[in-house]
Amino acid sequence: MKPTEKPLSFDDATFPPRFETEASVDVQAWQAEKIAAGIKAADEGRFATAEDIRAVIQKFVTNG
Repeated sequence: MKPTEKPLSFDDATFPPRFETEASVDVQAWQAEKIAAGIKAADEGRFATAEDIRAVIQKFVTNG
């Protein structure tokens, strides 16, 4: 560390600034849009069929 640099405080080391850890406004907007679309689809009765779910399980789970 250079002599002119300030040492890192305990709080800065353990609790990074919020702007680096929170999702950006764009990401939050995208998430809200996806959630709203999912709720709308559910309200319309559009769900995955048992066959769809079985196919996903078999794809990702060994002996699924």
